[in-house]
Amino acid sequence: MHPLTIVQHEPDGPPGSITAALDEFQVPYVVRHVYRGDALPAWPDETSGLISLGGAMHVTQTRQHPFLADEVKLMRRMVHEGAPVWGISLGAQLLVVASGGDVYRRRHPVLGWMEVEKEYDDPLLHGVSSPFIAFTWRAYSIRPSPTSRLVARSNDSVQAFRAGGRAWGTQFHPHIDAAMAPHWVEDAIKEHKHVGEEFGDRLRADTERHLPAYPAFCRRLTENFLSMSGLLER
Repeated sequence: MHPLTIVQHEPDGPPGSITAALDEFQVPYVVRHVYRGDALPAWPDETSGLISLGGAMHVTQTRQHPFLADEVKLMRRMVHEGAPVWGISLGAQLLVVASGGDVYRRRHPVLGWMEVEKEYDDPLLHGVSSPFIAFTWRAYSIRPSPTSRLVARSNDSVQAFRAGGRAWGTQFHPHIDAAMAPHWVEDAIKEHKHVGEEFGDRLRADTERHLPAYPAFCRRLTENFLSMSGLLER
């Protein structure tokens, strides 16, 4: 079996708890750092599936980041052929575009730990309670195509969708771990200092409360994705 490919879009957006789960399940993988010139894999000759991570860029910034257009093209083919794809945050937005939906800039960014409701018990979220708490940081929201299925949502936006037989997008970040959280949180507070000190205090407190259980949440989603994709031997 070819290794699973993880696409990392920027230095500060590593796969975190996902790689811990893949190591536990002994699923081979490779991380492609496209921001520093790594090539995307050829499907199906070089990869068994794709996990696309987040990033600060927007899906339309293909002139500044040519790999975005290449990734949409790759995802489009993989979804069409029923290949395993999991897009996270920016990755979910790329998957929306690849599957015929669209992405729009929000009036106000979404940042922090939020309650998410499942629309139904999709296999990606099987075993996850509803509502559940997830971390998100994004300035854009998505409108999945009519052929996609809504999986989970928060009050004002889609949080998870299924674009094909084995293709999912999650707008939240399930992979944030103890190594990533401290500087993500502090960067977020600096970026949103205009909101006031209460925001920072709340984000630090919420992170302290929710982060310890978060790797288990990521492990569950990763296991579900691998199982549904036929990448996990039982």
